[in-house]
Amino acid sequence: MDAYTHRVYLTRVRDFVGGAKFPATRAEILAYARNCNTPSDIFSDLTRLKGDRFNSLDDVVAAVDALHFAAGSR
Repeated sequence: MDAYTHRVYLTRVRDFVGGAKFPATRAEILAYARNCNTPSDIFSDLTRLKGDRFNSLDDVVAAVDALHFAAGSR
């Protein structure tokens, strides 16, 4: 995957989760994303996040980045 597509995807994650209140649990992030009609590709990544609590949006984005763009994924 090229750097532009990578950056755009993570920006979309920020757009759909950025309004959540932090710190937040994984369940709270999922509830917020569900209420925002987050696209299925991003929502799917959020459901697979490692960890139960996130202190900031940056933590969520970093976790999605590691999950979605890890070597060998997608």
